[in-house]
Amino acid sequence: MQTICPPEVQKSDPLLELLNLVCVIVGLVFFTLALLTFALCQWSPGVNNVARINICISLLLAHLLFLLTQQFLSLIQHQQVLCTVISGLLHFLFLSGFVWMFIEAVLLFICVKNLSQISSINRKVLSSGFLCVLGYVVALAVVAVSVVVDPNGYGSEKCWMKIDKGFISRFLGPVCMILMSNMILFIKIIISLNSTLKNRNAEVSQMKQTKILVFKTLGQFVVLGCSWILGFFTNCSKVLEILFVILNSQQGTFIFLIYCVLNNKVRQQYRKFFRYLCSFKQQDYSIMFKK
Repeated sequence: MQTICPPEVQKSDPLLELLNLVCVIVGLVFFTLALLTFALCQWSPGVNNVARINICISLLLAHLLFLLTQQFLSLIQHQQVLCTVISGLLHFLFLSGFVWMFIEAVLLFICVKNLSQISSINRKVLSSGFLCVLGYVVALAVVAVSVVVDPNGYGSEKCWMKIDKGFISRFLGPVCMILMSNMILFIKIIISLNSTLKNRNAEVSQMKQTKILVFKTLGQFVVLGCSWILGFFTNCSKVLEILFVILNSQQGTFIFLIYCVLNNKVRQQYRKFFRYLCSFKQQDYSIMFKK
């Protein structure tokens, strides 16, 4: 996300590298848990998890590739072709993650606007197949155009995009557009929820559900990329750089908490799963003691 690379940033910071290593590993664990939850848990037919699943897939692969690249950077740096390919893949994966964040924001906006699950008409327009094409083809098109325009823009010393000639704008340009769009959608969602709270009857259950939705929306504000804005200001502040690393490496944690832990139906399925495990272990122990 940095637009310039001052000499002091180029020097390795052992504390920051350790923090990055720990935070990214924790984030990868929660990305994996979220994906397992989306795959194994039973969801109501109206819930569209396509965007959430693909956010997890894109960012999990991006963070994993980034982590492995930085850990073996001294070996990869000497292989320019490999370094260039890795930087292109990172560009594609992170950018597709942002595109999926935008898709999730649109789906959330439609859901809040209707104050129900997405209608059948919207489901035809926003089908899973169409969303998958949109989520990955847009990112792939940007990378392809970037390669055609300037094939030497990939493969910096850190196996990322080169900053000195402004090639980084191929990443930051689309990211800025998505972040601005998500900010606008978020403001509209809050306005819509606020008007709903005023117009609805003061029925306790309805008010409670709407307030929970507001709370989850605030959490999704972080998940949908707004914490990435800090990256534009990390050029001049070590504190912001540390905060940026912590927040954005934990997107998997935020997704797991908001979509899984805070979902009552998912918690019930967790309980059933753990009860099954406990009963299964007890049966094993009883068989062992009998033997």
